[in-house]
Amino acid sequence: MLHVAAVGGVFAAGFFVSHHLAGHDAHSAHAGHHTDGHHDHTAPEVLRPLMQQMLVDTVQLQGAIAEGDLPRAATHADAIAGACEDSGSEHGALPERLGPSFLEHDRALHGSASRLGEALRAGRRDDARALSREMVSACQSCHGQEPAAEGVDLRVLTSFADTLAAPAEGAP
Repeated sequence: MLHVAAVGGVFAAGFFVSHHLAGHDAHSAHAGHHTDGHHDHTAPEVLRPLMQQMLVDTVQLQGAIAEGDLPRAATHADAIAGACEDSGSEHGALPERLGPSFLEHDRALHGSASRLGEALRAGRRDDARALSREMVSACQSCHGQEPAAEGVDLRVLTSFADTLAAPAEGAP
């Protein structure tokens, strides 16, 4: 029941703001790149739009499931599964900034989203519901962890206000 309420809250909030979040500032697409072409996912100009887009996809995923549009839901699950294009080896330094168990939560999120997409494409609704809960739980667990000593506090990204377009200054 708590999951249904949490997803319902996210869905309701996202319904009103998703059109604001779907488009990113042009600079966000190129900001936070290292000279070798990889992203610094802890940079606010990279992290915020990434989190915002995953929220949009999560809200739209839940809406599509509720409407019974499993192919559309699978598209959003796939977007979440592939939200970070860097390889796992490039995530190695992220726990220092994003929390000690970041990699565990990250793997759970993207793995659940990938399996969710597969279940949706196969029409396995019961599996899809369970995997959707697993995916949302991974999000909540990651955002609920204590920040690392040098880190970004992911708990601030759970507030509704932070899902709105990013101000020029403020918390990541």
